[in-house]
Amino acid sequence: MIQKALIFALAFLLVHTSHSQTLQQKLESVKDSVTISASTKYGDPSFFKRLFLGKNYRNVWAQPVRLPVFHLKQLGFTVDKLGGGQQTKSLRLRDPEGREWALRTIDKDVEGALPKWLQNTLAEKVTQDMVSAAHPYAPLTINVLAPATNITTAKAYFFAVPDDPDFGEHRALFANTVCMLEDRNPTPDKSETENTENVVEDLLEKGKYRIASEDVLRARLLDMLIADWDRHQDQWRWGKKEEGAATSYYAIPRDRDQAYFYSNGLLVKIAQLVALKHMVGFTHSTRRIKSLSAKSWEFDKVFLNELTRQDWDRITRQFQASLTDDVIRRAVRNMPLQVYHLSGATLESKLIDRRNSLLKDALRYYEFLSEDVTITGSDEPERFHITGNRDSLLVSAFAKTKDGMLLYQRAFTPDDTKSINLVTLGGDDEIIVAPGADARIKLIIDGGKGNNVVNLQSKIRHKIYHSDLDAKAYETVVKERLKIKEEE
Repeated sequence: MIQKALIFALAFLLVHTSHSQTLQQKLESVKDSVTISASTKYGDPSFFKRLFLGKNYRNVWAQPVRLPVFHLKQLGFTVDKLGGGQQTKSLRLRDPEGREWALRTIDKDVEGALPKWLQNTLAEKVTQDMVSAAHPYAPLTINVLAPATNITTAKAYFFAVPDDPDFGEHRALFANTVCMLEDRNPTPDKSETENTENVVEDLLEKGKYRIASEDVLRARLLDMLIADWDRHQDQWRWGKKEEGAATSYYAIPRDRDQAYFYSNGLLVKIAQLVALKHMVGFTHSTRRIKSLSAKSWEFDKVFLNELTRQDWDRITRQFQASLTDDVIRRAVRNMPLQVYHLSGATLESKLIDRRNSLLKDALRYYEFLSEDVTITGSDEPERFHITGNRDSLLVSAFAKTKDGMLLYQRAFTPDDTKSINLVTLGGDDEIIVAPGADARIKLIIDGGKGNNVVNLQSKIRHKIYHSDLDAKAYETVVKERLKIKEEE
């Protein structure tokens, strides 16, 4: 019986793999092709437009390139539904195996993202023109950079979409456009992914869930390298991996809409100094990582809070070592040849320089994130054990079960961290501060709704109080910080 089951499982795996490979081969070997530009909106600017809005990547957007043609039925796709992007037209597709894919236009229409009182105004025209500051073919470089740095992400396929009647009611939206096709669930085991909202809920409600923080950091280092400042919560999917009794969520970044963002326009430079400091350009230096990451501060504080300075140092060095000059050149040369001739050499040079300076500036960003750290429990009963001395604190969290599973652990130093906020949430928790744990770090304990026991055995600076926070209540707080509006 066991032998038959193994044979069946092997046969299923082989068939599944064969189908997957067949689709990939189809996508990579489409013979029908046309010459098309990513957009003709941004080319041939006037002197004043170049002066105030910048040269940007206008020539890249306007450059005709040869792309394969996307024939919906020939490739075996069916239309599922229209996506909900405010600027990008997105279509959900199903492949022959029922897996979800996303087909997105490269060019954007900003009207839907603006309030009605700004639509059809000069502000809309300026905002639309700023699309040209992002590199349209950036995702093709990520196809090489992400695997080299052990980051799970969907491979981007670029196609020219014809006026295809098989698109039905969506035909006019996508006709004669350049689009990118991505697998919505690019997990190694082909399992379904979760959105950020669901991950937050699991982390707070169930103690067995953890974040694979090292995976998140590698993905965020790539963001910093390519100067992608627009990394909001909806631009992440999460895969699951079982680690004994625990389940870890690992990050799957997507939507590289602002990669290699660069504009030398006078108006843009003024905006960067005043209201849009996060729109840091893709220059030879990474010294403004804090500003570049402004839209991700809360995200990083939630999902990177278990990593120490030593972790950041080690992971960043590994990241740098994996991105050899050869890898960077291969990544940039993965773009269409006509585009490489326009911007390839500059991108290569900047990427190499940014890689070289990344360690110092990433550690500065770590210092910013580490000044005040929030550690959250869940609604399950947990035991928090704090040990240390004047120079360090070790905070550990364990499940109050027979196996006492380790849920969280991080060492803190007063040089990096001024205060630790421990929010235990629901459940009957136990907080033990061991003798000698009197580091120069303030410990703030919020016991939440549970019936907790606090055992202070040292003279640590502390504050203890009990709020009405349980997982459901704290989800609201976190979702507000992450700007999670609704489930996808």
